[in-house]
Amino acid sequence: MYQKYQDGLIAAITTDTDINAAKYFGELEKPQEGNFAKAALPMVYVDFVEDDTSNQKIIDIKFSLYIVHMSYSKNRETRSNAKNEIHTVLKEIYKNLAFKTIEDSDPITLAKLQKIFDANAAGGYLTVYRKDVQITLPNPILTGEI
Repeated sequence: MYQKYQDGLIAAITTDTDINAAKYFGELEKPQEGNFAKAALPMVYVDFVEDDTSNQKIIDIKFSLYIVHMSYSKNRETRSNAKNEIHTVLKEIYKNLAFKTIEDSDPITLAKLQKIFDANAAGGYLTVYRKDVQITLPNPILTGEI
């Protein structure tokens, strides 16, 4: 069930954009090591975080989007351009996700955006933002999906 909505988020993020998006598999556990797809930057990693089944009729599924970009130059203008690129990626994410649905879900809720890493790492100047999103859908037990 979670995979379907994770795949739906990836598809929505990449629709009509040049944004690279993929499932998150711990690539940012040690950002200094650069265990992420450097050639695909900027990159958005989509990670399932939790669900909330406290309401019997619906289930809230929460994901984090890790927006990753890097500048390989100490030049201020080059670093500024990389920051502008990440802001463009955020704008496209908002445009492609806000108030959209995935299959039988309610409109996607865009939650908090937070910069979680911004430093010299992995041979460049790395910036990582985390954007939290929530998808609410009918409880799959009641709908017979599970």
